Amino acid sequence: MKKTYLLLLIFLFAISFLFLQEKNKPQIKPSGFKVKVGIIGPLSGDNMGRGMMGIRGIKIAQHLIPYLNNGDEIEWVAKDDQGMPEQSIKALKTLVKTDKVAAVIMLSGSNSVLATAKIADQYKIPILTVFASHPDITKYSSFVNQFNFDDKFQASVAALYIRDELLFEKVAIISQTDNIHLSFLANEFAKQFKSDEGLVTDSYDSQTTTKDYLQILQTIRKKDPELLYLLVSAEHLFKIKLALADLNWAPTIMVSDGTIASAITQNEYPLYILDGTLAIDAYSYDTEFTHLGEQLLEQVNAMGINKQDIGTYGALGMEAYALLVKAMNQCDVLHNLPICINNSIRSTSKFEGIKGFISFDKNGKAHRSLVVNRLNDGVAEFVVQVY
Repeated sequence: MKKTYLLLLIFLFAISFLFLQEKNKPQIKPSGFKVKVGIIGPLSGDNMGRGMMGIRGIKIAQHLIPYLNNGDEIEWVAKDDQGMPEQSIKALKTLVKTDKVAAVIMLSGSNSVLATAKIADQYKIPILTVFASHPDITKYSSFVNQFNFDDKFQASVAALYIRDELLFEKVAIISQTDNIHLSFLANEFAKQFKSDEGLVTDSYDSQTTTKDYLQILQTIRKKDPELLYLLVSAEHLFKIKLALADLNWAPTIMVSDGTIASAITQNEYPLYILDGTLAIDAYSYDTEFTHLGEQLLEQVNAMGINKQDIGTYGALGMEAYALLVKAMNQCDVLHNLPICINNSIRSTSKFEGIKGFISFDKNGKAHRSLVVNRLNDGVAEFVVQVY
């Protein structure tokens, strides 16, 4: 009994010591200097919700980590590319030549990021792409770094989960071929699903079917697919779900990363319409938070924000800011600061994100887990995590 008491006292003392040590850690003294970092993303137009939620996440994380270790503060210079590749290229040029930024965070989609990547090397500025996931993002430049998981990984997980976990044999695909991210996923998924003895009953381009989803779904239904893999925007997803309700047809539905996050940012349709939808994503509220995740969650609560309103875009924005600060803290001198930041990002190993570790390979591609969520009462509930 005495031994148990002693062990308990030692344990409580250790916990108290660690708490006081953390509480009494000296605060970073502001230096008064600022380092400029650019943001490129859709801050207006159809995809503005993605850009604004990403910036919101960045600002939440900056409240938690306001200064670099040397006391410098990050000053943001945001440029709106409206989700248009030509505007992304123009924004990068302005940020580098006029604003003299040390790094750039891109909140744009794969179309814009790929266009920017093809001219990025001439500027020699590190670019951290937060949402885009097309596998060619890092192909054209040694300064473009992909923070999200890769579409090849996503398509493979989707195919294996549907075939091996759900045990479905027949799937129909509707995708948007004008979106390079979604069209790649459609092709890669079909290849992976067929290689596992699955059957793709139909594959449609939503750009040619939006006039009458009811009619096209009637045609798809005749071949009796067990699941619809919908690689479409949130707006088209709602229209398809409403058409399915008119048909009184309820096949299982799976969507790609970011679709539910975009659905959360719109106000036209109630989210419960999407209940039951399976979604591959980078984030789930139901899995265990890391230490950084717990700190950010406390910051979110302190700012009076509902954590359900953060979404994947906000969560990735928070993680990207924390990673950038870590990379910049490894670069003490101003000489060749952008080169140093780029090298620091690419040498990152087991960075503690919100829900798990993130590492980069020598080509600037992040290796991180993804999750499968299911929407229930407008809330994304965790199903499984894949590494």
